[in-house]
Amino acid sequence: MSLGKKTRLPRKPTPPPASFPDMRRPAGAGAEPASRPVRLLDLTAEERAELEQANALVIDGVGRECFRGLSIAESLEFLELRRIGLDNDDQSFLKLVLLGDLHEAAQRRLAP
Repeated sequence: MSLGKKTRLPRKPTPPPASFPDMRRPAGAGAEPASRPVRLLDLTAEERAELEQANALVIDGVGRECFRGLSIAESLEFLELRRIGLDNDDQSFLKLVLLGDLHEAAQRRLAP
């Protein structure tokens, strides 16, 4: 075998494009309400009415309802601390204020 000449290997035949399955998601698959059920926060009717009026609830990418600007874990903790209110111990009260500030900042970014 000479160094200057490359050997030519036979090419594999490529199947036509129709034989490959379409691996992409159909357009709007994430927007379909039936594709993933929404898991709502455990709110009372009064809490839900107040929060929906303020547009304070959002659905995250996994389909869970949470407070705007907070993760699901922060939302659950914020909800629990919010219900206790001023009866929280000092550490919990500071956490309530911190989470409330994060939520409020996200609410202000939403407002025009």
